[in-house]
Amino acid sequence: MKITIIAVSVSALSQIQIFQKEYAKKYPEDAIDFAVFYVAGMENKYLMHPEILENAVREADVAIIDLMGVSEALREIVRRGLEECRGQRIVIGNELREYLRLGTFSMEAMGKMMKSSQKKPQTGDVSEEEAKQADTKENKKPTASALEKMRRIRRMAMILGNVLPFGMTKDMKQVFLLMDYWQQATYTDIESFFYLILRRYCGRSFLPKEKPCTMRYGIYLKDPFSLACEDTLEKYWKKNPYDKGRDTIAFLFYGHAYPNDYLPIVRIICEKLREKYNILPIAFSQNEDRDQEKLKSYLCQKKYPVSAVINTMPFRLGAGPMGGNADGAVQILKELQVPYIKPFCLTKITEQRWQEASAVNPGEFLISMLLPELDGGILTFPVGVMGDATVSELQPITERIDTLVARLEGYLRLQKLANQDKKLAFVFYNYPPGESNVASAAFLDTFASAAEALKQLKQAGYQVEALTAEQLREAFVMDGNCNVPQWSDEAEAAITYRLDGEDYPVKGIRCGNVFLGLQPLRQDGDSKADIIENYHDRNQEPPKAYQAFYRYIGGEFGADAVIHFGTHGTLEFLPGKDNGMMGQCWPDRLIGTAPHFYYYYIGNPSEAMIAKRRTHATIISYQAPALKKSGIYGELQELKETIAEYRESMQSAPERCDDLLRQIDRLAEACGCTGDLEQIEEYLYEYENSLITDGLHVMNAEEAQGLLHALDGEYVPVGTAGDVVKNPDILPSGRNLVQFDPRLVPTKTAYERGARAAQLAVEQYKKQTGSYPDTTAVILWGLETSRSQGETVGQILYYLGLRLKTDRASFDDRLEIIPREELGRPRMDVVIHMCGFFRDMYPNLVDNLNEMLQQILALDEPDEANYFTANTRKLAHTLMKEQGMDETRAWEMASCRIFGPKEGEYATRLTDVVKKGSWKAAEELGTGFTADLSYAYSYRHRGEAAASVLKHQYENVDYISQIRNNVEYELTDLDHYYEFYGGLSKAVENQKGEKPVMLVADTVGEDVKVQDIHEALNRGIRTRLLNPAWIEGMMRHTYHGVQQIEKRFENVMGFAASTDAVDSQTFSEMTRCYVADEELRRQMTKSNKWAYMKMMERLMEANHRGYYQATEEELESIREAYIEAEGEAEE
Repeated sequence: MKITIIAVSVSALSQIQIFQKEYAKKYPEDAIDFAVFYVAGMENKYLMHPEILENAVREADVAIIDLMGVSEALREIVRRGLEECRGQRIVIGNELREYLRLGTFSMEAMGKMMKSSQKKPQTGDVSEEEAKQADTKENKKPTASALEKMRRIRRMAMILGNVLPFGMTKDMKQVFLLMDYWQQATYTDIESFFYLILRRYCGRSFLPKEKPCTMRYGIYLKDPFSLACEDTLEKYWKKNPYDKGRDTIAFLFYGHAYPNDYLPIVRIICEKLREKYNILPIAFSQNEDRDQEKLKSYLCQKKYPVSAVINTMPFRLGAGPMGGNADGAVQILKELQVPYIKPFCLTKITEQRWQEASAVNPGEFLISMLLPELDGGILTFPVGVMGDATVSELQPITERIDTLVARLEGYLRLQKLANQDKKLAFVFYNYPPGESNVASAAFLDTFASAAEALKQLKQAGYQVEALTAEQLREAFVMDGNCNVPQWSDEAEAAITYRLDGEDYPVKGIRCGNVFLGLQPLRQDGDSKADIIENYHDRNQEPPKAYQAFYRYIGGEFGADAVIHFGTHGTLEFLPGKDNGMMGQCWPDRLIGTAPHFYYYYIGNPSEAMIAKRRTHATIISYQAPALKKSGIYGELQELKETIAEYRESMQSAPERCDDLLRQIDRLAEACGCTGDLEQIEEYLYEYENSLITDGLHVMNAEEAQGLLHALDGEYVPVGTAGDVVKNPDILPSGRNLVQFDPRLVPTKTAYERGARAAQLAVEQYKKQTGSYPDTTAVILWGLETSRSQGETVGQILYYLGLRLKTDRASFDDRLEIIPREELGRPRMDVVIHMCGFFRDMYPNLVDNLNEMLQQILALDEPDEANYFTANTRKLAHTLMKEQGMDETRAWEMASCRIFGPKEGEYATRLTDVVKKGSWKAAEELGTGFTADLSYAYSYRHRGEAAASVLKHQYENVDYISQIRNNVEYELTDLDHYYEFYGGLSKAVENQKGEKPVMLVADTVGEDVKVQDIHEALNRGIRTRLLNPAWIEGMMRHTYHGVQQIEKRFENVMGFAASTDAVDSQTFSEMTRCYVADEELRRQMTKSNKWAYMKMMERLMEANHRGYYQATEEELESIREAYIEAEGEAEE
């Protein structure tokens, strides 16, 4: 007899090893062949040799399958075996449960019972609120969770199995009993598991009857040491005396051992905690939705108040892989108002392999980090890891457990200390270094916001001097107090910190119990150019001065909390793991054990999540600036009036029409509005009604209260980061930012809008060239994906000829290939560049996209109908011929379409190169882009250098598409647009020898539209950079306003260099606006003379590089403006 076991449950497999030996001793005459396969973390072995698993399942008399969390590829191997297996098929969990068969019972036979549950795909553990946001109108009616439906079926099976103990009802009852045995996984349970199967279904009547399952169901109190269980607090505290003088820590953990036994880790942590605290251990075993009332009764009562909650279980608190009530659990946390701490265990990797790994694997990242964050979980780092044996128990990570306990103590300290006794450290930034960029932050008037924060702290009883914005500017900008001052000698530091025998300056001021500091340079250097070079390099450890700054905050100053202020600094980009931080990771080492809060822009979820995960920050969000209509001005207004006059003259004075048309043509050319009269009017309407930011944001009441709430050591409710215009529900600000659930990407709406954008781009390209594009290149940003919920992914699906079936199931189950005859066009190829933020935020999508590409490759279609397969075949043959690759590897590399930065990096060095103006020829920008983003992320490899493969892919690219999906950012407002979109354009141009077509899919408005790069840049420049209304809004913020305008000058230069899409006239108009206007020039010089000089330097650089053919008069005015500002700076 052969029993095949393929499983992820370490607990069950450990007991099976013992059972095999014991069974052989007791029944030596009964020869049973056990074929046992542990597949968690071992998938590659079986993917390379699929016949091992397939044959083992096919030949089994009893197949026991437990595949929770494995890849679709591995499931497919096992599926093929199950289809031909004639024996009993015990399937644990959801994966492949349609193949379950025991005696007369099968899932097919139970089809009628399941019919109501299968009418609509389920949300899994997506909350009702999230599903509602992502759903279509017809699917908004709430339904019972998959978990609750399975519970109903289980209850029905148990009742029927007892009332009708024969046939299918009896077998159905045994199925659920087997699942309970497997999940509990003590030796008694595993022994009973096999006795039940062998005695009842395999003719072993001589075996003893199975014993009742040892599992206790629901939520209950379980002492992790004695294993004694209680239902009430009174009974528990009677056995475990309650000390009123101590804080009480609620510790949540699994009461069963599936798929791993967490109890050894729970015991070690609780052992440390009970030295100082009361421990309230709450166990979960197959809990149902209604058990949340029991959980609430344990946590929210007043007699034994809970000070913090630690939860070691993966998934969301109120919902697991089969669903549940996540929103209900969040309401409990909101009512409880204490920190919700979420350490986790790594169950698919050994400690040695984890030390070598760069990040938590995608599956465990999703269930142990991202999903708990949606509940407001903090401190998500590993405290346990697998041992070295093939089937091993969890082992503690001692250093992480010690850190967990120390950080918990920091939050409890905030709860106890009076505000007047709390010490706080605020950290501002200065990048690039120098007087012009002190306290820079996205969309934020940092000095005004910090002044408001100090004011609110003083009113709340903190011992602090409430400085004004002007006083803060004077303290940090003037007299050489910034990093690497250019126009004065560096001031002598009032604060120093001794590190390794040397004193280092700590730039900052103390205002009572509040320290306001300027984050040091990320990298030392002899010049500003040297410092900017590789400023974000994750391979270089921070210099000693940087380390001393944070050591001072945590040590000598003794901060009770650290607040990084504004988007964003460099701490989160120091060397270390991408997530799941360890003690040797620099962000973890420097932030120390004090609670960390980060005041962050609500519209930048991608970088906010890096800060959250790498520095253990609770994000306190701040809003985007207010919005207003752009309006029109100057020649745009004159053009509008001239067109109106022309329309009127057609009736009243036709003889004037020719002159007016010539005047319209002249004005339209000057304004960059080309086309016929109707098109010009469309441009004017678009410009006039475009929404623009009205200045910068200043901390509001909700944000101040959110910060004060956090500083009291309480739970901070979550809020999704994103686009406030498209999704007003992200407000109010002041909440703990989380990203949009990656399992819902793309939503149906995002897919449809992305597909529409791709369709319009293809139609426009086909109209211009007469043929379909062979290959499109796109950029996958974490920022765009989170804000649009997957519009670029929707583009990719359209090009490849796939569509979304539903947005309520897992990604790979939601797609279907559009049949060739229905598609009606070729299946196009696509080259995907992703930033590191996307890689780290959406690892599941990287895997899903690779699986999707393999499905396309498997289609039986001719080359003229499937450009992706045709290009892959051609490149595979090239790689075999030119590089000597074997066939398997050549096809794998040739089919890779996802490229990004190497592990641990996030972007390119292109912005640093443009900032310091160090490039000699524009081709260098494309070369650098390719070098930095040429790492392949295929279905078998992650971050493998593949520059030669990528260059071959570039040769097929016909056009590049970039989505612009939010009103805050025009292309000229964000350096990442020229970095990625412009950099990719130059990289393709370098390889092909000709410029690719560059299109921008604008999805900001209700109607999706596609424009070429010139139109998109022109709108951004004219509605913002040259617009008096936009400039007036910025200048209200004086120093920071000029700072932000200067950044736009850099971005325009970046696009000029990378795309050649900025003409000389644009630079001439920038000169006329910012130099010729003497009043504006005076205001800017007074507000931030250093940034103004950089603006003049950009104009001179543009002229020097040939992008601006300035007249001698223009050059003289630029030099004069620069010299005036320089004179004031020198004074």
